[in-house]
Amino acid sequence: MIDLTGETAIVTGAAQGFGAEIANRLGQAGANVVLADVQVEKGRGVADEIAADGVETEFVECDVTDRDAAEAMVERAVDRFGSVEILVNNAGGAGDETFQEIEDDAWQFGLDLNLTGPYNCSKAVMPGMLEHGNGRIVNISSMAGRNVTVNGNPSYTASKWGLIGLTKHAARDLGPDIRVNAVCPGGSPRGPMGRFVEPDDVADGVLFLASDLSEFVDGTILEVDGGGHLNLAAKDLDLDYSEMADDS
Repeated sequence: MIDLTGETAIVTGAAQGFGAEIANRLGQAGANVVLADVQVEKGRGVADEIAADGVETEFVECDVTDRDAAEAMVERAVDRFGSVEILVNNAGGAGDETFQEIEDDAWQFGLDLNLTGPYNCSKAVMPGMLEHGNGRIVNISSMAGRNVTVNGNPSYTASKWGLIGLTKHAARDLGPDIRVNAVCPGGSPRGPMGRFVEPDDVADGVLFLASDLSEFVDGTILEVDGGGHLNLAAKDLDLDYSEMADDS
């Protein structure tokens, strides 16, 4: 059983979806949980729900694109709990514009939120984690960072690819005192598991990467997509390999 008792986790974008379930799962494993989001009312509600199960929680209003706000979030966590062992960079989002449609402000917003945000928060927790030598950072990327988004805009795709690069570079530079890994949610009804990813699936992956079970896992990208990236098999594309062989 995974036991995070005595440790403190910050989860950004924790007011809903993946972030809310990640916060809940880490709390159930014994961690103190700092929930951060720009959605104050929803975020406080999630924090209260988790606290009702006996978890020590703190809600912090934080725009991760603002470096000062990220620093203040970490200071608040340290003031309340003493140290931060786990950071989950979950806050993110995207519009649905095509490359032809996207404007410069939407492009920049996606990069700021999905890439600079995790950078800001990671830099903010870095000094304390290097000092105590037991830091874990989990970045929530996307299978869009492995290929291309089918729902978001090009800024989302580019930033999620970038977040994978940031994960690997940070892991190289910060180890062994801080392990940095990423989770790529995805999924497809045409994939082997026959469904899209659920918050529980992502929370399970984060819990593994935040625990001692993954103590020798660093700079790794965990694809939590039910094998959805395999959905372009020849049978799905109606390719006939026998005809190809005859032509070769």
